[in-house]
Amino acid sequence: MGQLYFNENEFAALFPASIVTWMKEHAAEPRHRDKVHVPEGFHPIPAPPDLPILLGARMSLSFPFLLSAAPLYAANFERAPGHGKYPLERCWFSDGGLTCNFPIHFFDAPLPGWPTFGINLVPDTVEATEIDETDDRLERVSGVSAKPREEAQAEGWDKVWMPSTNSTGISSAARFNMFAGLGGFFSALFDTARNWADTELMAMPGYRDRVVHVKLAENEGGLNLNMPPDLITKLGARGERAGELLAGRFAPTPTGHDKVKDPQTGDVVVLTWDNHRWIRYRTFMAGLELVARRFRATWKDAAGQKPWRSYDELLRRRAQDAPKSYPLHRPGQQGFAVDVTDKVVDFVDGWTTDDETFDRAQNPGRSPRPKPVLRIVPSGSNDPRDERADPPKESPPEV
Repeated sequence: MGQLYFNENEFAALFPASIVTWMKEHAAEPRHRDKVHVPEGFHPIPAPPDLPILLGARMSLSFPFLLSAAPLYAANFERAPGHGKYPLERCWFSDGGLTCNFPIHFFDAPLPGWPTFGINLVPDTVEATEIDETDDRLERVSGVSAKPREEAQAEGWDKVWMPSTNSTGISSAARFNMFAGLGGFFSALFDTARNWADTELMAMPGYRDRVVHVKLAENEGGLNLNMPPDLITKLGARGERAGELLAGRFAPTPTGHDKVKDPQTGDVVVLTWDNHRWIRYRTFMAGLELVARRFRATWKDAAGQKPWRSYDELLRRRAQDAPKSYPLHRPGQQGFAVDVTDKVVDFVDGWTTDDETFDRAQNPGRSPRPKPVLRIVPSGSNDPRDERADPPKESPPEV
């Protein structure tokens, strides 16, 4: 999409004057001044570090018939330029939940240095279950609490739940989507398209243990803008319980032998921060091993790539040979690529015994399930060209 612009008059109707003034004073430098027509009153949005938090919050709240969508503008390079320049076209921004309703993975790393949490709001009709993958134990745990029912209801514990062991919570994120009629069918289709990826993610090891599920009835939360004060207080109590549960589960255990009590059940916590980090290591290495084995298999199958050159031949080709895009420009860079690739392939070649794996087919030694798959996906940036990396300043000049 390229650089985004805002119209100060339109923003004045959506944001306080102080926000509009800040946006104007911190506007980024326009790109392609000679190619893009920028009318009076239009300004590039600031760089990410200078964007007001209120801007993102207001744009993410945009919802049809409730809060108007926020307009930004971008150059339409597909249209023929008028008077020698490309025009700006209006782009409407709405609730980010349309594409990703539970973006907990945006804050992740292969090996996390600190925990990130999620609170999943589910309908009051959802019944959480715990399924033990080792012996297919099925136990209903909806509203689980060690306290008497009346006390649990008063404090909000009856509407809050998290998995309790490594092998539970796999199916708790999924739920039956009940509907009636054609309208309900299309509503279920929309809900599936919007939430399928998030639902799958919440069942993954290393994710399901840090997501707390909070139940909401039809008259609670969401678009219920006229909730009475007592109901708002009850919802706040559930939020407090969710926070207590997360804090209790992930309390520091520096020695590895510390016993942490679950604030909801009083039992010793199994899914601690140390356990979470160990799960993340096991799942990442199992996924990395799968990618490495597939890479090696294709790399060594030169015959299967005929009549084209093999990947190894592409890597070792001369600088003057095609293809010439994204070259390993300097001899030292190509030598590095050849050497490291050979080492990776040879290293994976040595994984020959049943125990030389991060994921044995049978227990013991199997990695957590469901087993993750490492994939190459876009970064999620609004402009992939922002990922262009400049050469390190300490690098010698190209020759």
